[in-house]
Amino acid sequence: MQVQALIALLLPLAAASGWYTARKHYQKKFLEEHVHPLTQAYRRGLNYLLDDKTDKAIAAVGQILEQDDESLEVQIAFGNLFRRRGDVERAIEIHTRLRATVGLTESQRARADFELALDYLRAGLYDRSESLLLSLVETKTHGKPALQQLMLIYQQQKEWQKAIDCIIPLRRVMKPKHGETAAHFFCELAEEAMSYHRLKDSRDYLAQALKDDPNSVRATIAKGRLELGNGEYRQAYESFQSLESQNPIFLSVVLPHIRLCSERLGQERELMDYLDYLYQSYGLVSAAVECAIRLRQRDGIAAAIDYLIPILEKTPDSLAISHALSMLSEDHHHGSQKMRRLSALLKEIMEGGQQFCCDHCGFGSSQIYWRCPSCQYWGSVRPTGPFSALDVQEIESNKSH
Repeated sequence: MQVQALIALLLPLAAASGWYTARKHYQKKFLEEHVHPLTQAYRRGLNYLLDDKTDKAIAAVGQILEQDDESLEVQIAFGNLFRRRGDVERAIEIHTRLRATVGLTESQRARADFELALDYLRAGLYDRSESLLLSLVETKTHGKPALQQLMLIYQQQKEWQKAIDCIIPLRRVMKPKHGETAAHFFCELAEEAMSYHRLKDSRDYLAQALKDDPNSVRATIAKGRLELGNGEYRQAYESFQSLESQNPIFLSVVLPHIRLCSERLGQERELMDYLDYLYQSYGLVSAAVECAIRLRQRDGIAAAIDYLIPILEKTPDSLAISHALSMLSEDHHHGSQKMRRLSALLKEIMEGGQQFCCDHCGFGSSQIYWRCPSCQYWGSVRPTGPFSALDVQEIESNKSH
C-alpha cells in the first residue's frame, strides 16, 4: 500500500517535470529558429542603415519579411527603403499588398494608404496620390499629414483654390512648414485673372487675400498696381502708402509707382515731403535719392548735392553715390571724365548686385519673388540693404519716438 501511494504521488510530479522539460526544449528551439534570427536581421539592417548602405539594409530586411511577413512596421519600412532608393514600383507593390491584408485596424490601414500615396506622389501619379490622401483627410491619425501632402500637390499643379481649401483647416491645428498662407494663394489667383484681363475677378481675389491677412504686402502691392494700371491714381497712391503700416521695408519696391501717382495727381511738393519723411523715419536711401533728383530739377545741382552729402556720409549707398557723381559730372565747375566713369561703374555694380534676399535660405536676386525659387518658402524674399536689416518692430518703435 505504501509503495502504491508513493507511485501515485510521484506520477503527477514526473508528468509535470516532463512537461516543463519539453516546454523549455521547444522554447529554446523556437528562439533558435525564429526569434534570434529575427533579432540578428534587425540588428544587421539597422547597422546598414546607420552606415547608409541602403542595398544591404534592404537585403537584411528581406530576411525579416521571409520569416515574419505579418509585421506591419517592417513591411512599411521595407517599402520606404525602396521608395528612398528610387525603386518606386517595388515600394508600390509592397504597400499595395500591405493595405490588402485582412485584419488591419483602421489606423493601420490608414498608415498603409498614406505610404502608398507617397509612393504614387514620388512616381508622379498625382491623381492616384490625391485620391488616397483625400480619403485620409477625415482620419484622426493621418488627417494633418494628408492635408500637408495635398497642399504640396496643389501648389505643384497650380490649383490654388484647392490649396486654399487645404490650408484653411490645416492652419487651425498647425503652422504650415513653408510659410504658406491663403493670402498668397488668393494673390496667385488674382495674377491669373489679371493675365486674362478679368479685372473684377482679380479685385475680388485681392480683397479676399487682404481679408485673410490684412498685413499681406503682396496683396497690397498687387492692388495698387491694378489701380495704377486702371488710371485710379488716388486709390493706388493710398494703397502704396499703406505699406508703411504693414511692413515699411517694402516701400522701396513701390517708390517708382508712388512717384508716378504723384506726377499724375500734380502733387510735387507733397511727394518731396513724403520722400524726405521716408528717409528720416526709416533710413530709406532710395527715397532720399528720389528727393535729391527732384531738388535738382527745382533748385539746381548745388541744392541736391547739399542734401545728399550728409546722407552719403551717414550711409555710403552705391545708388546715392552714383546719383551724386552723376550730378557733379553735369556741373561744369566740378565735372570731369573720371567722375562720369566712376558714376557708370557704380551703376554697373548697383544693377548687378542683389537687391533682394531670402531670409530663410539666403538666396539673392535682382528681382522680388513671392516664393523663394531656392527653398520654396513663401514670403521670405525681402529687399536688401541697411534698411531691410532692421527689425520691423524696431522701426515702429523708432517711428513712435
